[in-house]
Amino acid sequence: MATLYGTAKVIASIASGGTTSQVIGLQGRTLLGIQTPAALTGTALTFEGSHDGETFVPLYDDAGTPAQISLTVTTSRGYSLDPSKFAAWEYIKVVSGSAEGAARQIVLLTGRVLA
Repeated sequence: MATLYGTAKVIASIASGGTTSQVIGLQGRTLLGIQTPAALTGTALTFEGSHDGETFVPLYDDAGTPAQISLTVTTSRGYSLDPSKFAAWEYIKVVSGSAEGAARQIVLLTGRVLA
């Protein structure tokens, strides 16, 4: 069983009319979960990753048929994520499936995981 330590909360902000958050530096942590705000236009979230904080690519899983890492979401909910899907990435962005009707703040829960 994996051991979790060094948890931290980070805010991913998506501007009004935008779909993509600012760059989130994970600082040696991985993404463990998210908490959606009380209002959210998009009903799906995807993720982009980068090794250098400048060149971002859509993140896909490594299942038999690779699929983009996607989460169907609604307002005021918490979602647990598989940390192994984000462990390789130093930087991420959160992408909403729709342009947001107002500025949104999505809480990202991060941590270090020991196998």
